[in-house]
Amino acid sequence: PPDKDSVDRGRDLSVDRLAEATGYKYNPKGAPSRFGSAGRNPHRPLGEGEDVPGGARLDEDGMVYDMGGGQCTYFQDRMRQYPFATETAGLALLRRLLLVNERVFALSDARVNATSDPTETARHGEHLYVMKPTMKSAPKSAGMGTWSDEEYAHPGLQALYLRLKSFQRFTESWALFERAAARGVFDPWLQSAGGGGGSSGGRPLLRVASLGGGPGYELLALAWYLEQLAGERGVAPPRLDLVSLDLQPSWEPYLLALPEPAEAEAGGGGTTYRFAQWDIKAGVDARDAAGGPLDLCLVSNVLVYCSDEPSAAVLAALLESGVKAILLNERGGEQKMVGMVERHGVVVAKLLDQDSAAGRDDRQLVFAPAGTSLPSPSGALAHVFPNVPYEESKQR
Repeated sequence: PPDKDSVDRGRDLSVDRLAEATGYKYNPKGAPSRFGSAGRNPHRPLGEGEDVPGGARLDEDGMVYDMGGGQCTYFQDRMRQYPFATETAGLALLRRLLLVNERVFALSDARVNATSDPTETARHGEHLYVMKPTMKSAPKSAGMGTWSDEEYAHPGLQALYLRLKSFQRFTESWALFERAAARGVFDPWLQSAGGGGGSSGGRPLLRVASLGGGPGYELLALAWYLEQLAGERGVAPPRLDLVSLDLQPSWEPYLLALPEPAEAEAGGGGTTYRFAQWDIKAGVDARDAAGGPLDLCLVSNVLVYCSDEPSAAVLAALLESGVKAILLNERGGEQKMVGMVERHGVVVAKLLDQDSAAGRDDRQLVFAPAGTSLPSPSGALAHVFPNVPYEESKQR
């Protein structure tokens, strides 16, 4: 699907000029226009140094603003053209995330500054991020995805990627977990003291792998979300063994910087973050790469690299080996993988509204073993981060 990040900062570009400047081609059938407001967004990109009117900037890049009265405006795109809103709970989480990002960004900035020409490294990284040369030069059938492994390793691309995707991956994952919790996905690990199998002091161990997880912001969101959900239910949160499995090993230092210092000094509070190199297409079992059994898997914007029958067999095999669910957050509204895994007997729950005029929406899913019951929630969900992923066109 088209990427909203490709708008040129500070300009109110038409679709034609946008295509000329960045290679982006407006696609009315893509998810950003079908479900969101791409192509008809009334907001112009904010210029360099410009702020949201009436808001107090909370970070150097101007991605999060305290609007007063418990209101918050934040962005997920490079040009700061598509504002999202949240209230007190979301603002508190984003403030906490900004503290994490200070540690992560310091590492990525150090990598850029260690190159022979930091300015050129940053410039070329931005070029890779915006222009996506591998994706645009390869046929769709090649399954190359957004960037190559070599491009993912580029310090300049990583620096920009972290600055933007940290907000997008965290908030979208949080919304995914809210929807999955309403289907009972986390119930086995949120039992009263003494009620969980494999527990220590009444706290069950939940083993989670993020497949293609990169720097691990999905895992961070899961740890914080389960902490909150356990508190709401009056139980202790599970102990967490969180591992990011990714082809690109240079993501590891960022993953290890995610835990808050007080948590790390206290031994993680029952939560561990780990990284292991893994390639879904290399024939290595994810459990072997992770070093043991897994209970849940996360997949975030990875299917663009692996929507093929062998990958469907890998996911189905995980669900046959003890994995209770795979939670997916993707870009495209129609995922071929749905039909592929269903042919393996996998139960698929679509978490987003399917009844609007915008049509089928596969962007957030749960895959579960055959025979699993994933009942729909009884009522409307209240989301900490509303309209994530964007669904404003469904309201029209």
